[in-house]
Amino acid sequence: MQLRIKVPLLITLVALITSLSLSLFFYATALQSIENNQKAELNTTVTLIQKYTEEHTKKALSRAEMVASLPSVQQAFRARDRDQLAQILLPAFVIQRDRYDVREAHFHLAPATSFLRLFYLKKYGEDMSSFRETVLITNQKQEPQSGVEISRHGLNIRGVVPIADAQGAIGSFEVGMSFNGVLDAVKQVTGFELGVFIDNDLMTKVATGLPAPESDRVIGGLRNESSTNWSLVRSLVSPDLLRKVNDTTLKLQKIDGVDYGVALLQLLDFKGKKIGVVVAGKSFEGLTSQANAVLINAMVISLFAVIILGGTATILFNGLLMRPMIAVGNCITSMAIDDVAKPIDDLASRRDEVGKIARSLELIQQRLIGLKQDING
Repeated sequence: MQLRIKVPLLITLVALITSLSLSLFFYATALQSIENNQKAELNTTVTLIQKYTEEHTKKALSRAEMVASLPSVQQAFRARDRDQLAQILLPAFVIQRDRYDVREAHFHLAPATSFLRLFYLKKYGEDMSSFRETVLITNQKQEPQSGVEISRHGLNIRGVVPIADAQGAIGSFEVGMSFNGVLDAVKQVTGFELGVFIDNDLMTKVATGLPAPESDRVIGGLRNESSTNWSLVRSLVSPDLLRKVNDTTLKLQKIDGVDYGVALLQLLDFKGKKIGVVVAGKSFEGLTSQANAVLINAMVISLFAVIILGGTATILFNGLLMRPMIAVGNCITSMAIDDVAKPIDDLASRRDEVGKIARSLELIQQRLIGLKQDING
């Protein structure tokens, strides 16, 4: 292979290998950066679930404390006057229910007997001692209790407070906030779809006010209590995955060729006992597309760079070096066949290495011409 082809080809090959290596490096860097961003999003989502759960717990407790402190409420409760309590609180409860995720407002008599459900006025008198521990503890210790607990009507975030007047303890009052408020708040901030799964046996035993769940809503012994997008949440979980959640779990998985980020964390009741799992998931297709775009752009730029560099190397190598060297070679060939008169002034006038060689050759040419003249003379 001739040098005029070999050298530019080698330069192009080196440039191609270097460009491909750089492209792969940038792609790997982009992938690592995207993976870090994905993990950061998942961690942020977990933090927000915990934060909003705590905020809803505080809201439930503060609302309960406010109601329990009203003298008119204490007086009506002391008199066991359900109608008066309903008249005082029902209009405010309806507003709280419709606008602020308040699902339940409930008065109890010690130890845990339902006295008045503002959300279900006809249902009262039930002994809840077997399943409403927050109410039992509140009336036993005369101390507020708050957190997640299941009632006859499902999962709520509760604040339960004792009610007393100058005569002593009267009973207790609770506000229960929907867990949907947590899911919706997290989705609004992060774009993640969320679902909450509760121990199905526990729900069946306690939440008798709810209809039986559809069969596909029970997975691995856990019942989906609510979700922001059931079809997506369902595709993210499996029985084994839900059963094995004993701590916060972050994972990336593909569904139908699309990358998803999934966060799973234990749902703890007010005592810190695990009763379920919260699942959050989001498509990371956009981030993956960014990484692919980085690779494609880098490859295209590299290809153009190789073409430009290869073409430039060919032009410069052949134009600045090979053609002059061929001319010098032709001159040497001419002298070898006794044609010493071929001019090389154009090469000798150059100020580079080729010119230096040409001037040296010109001296040899002049010496040969002189020798030829001496011989002929």
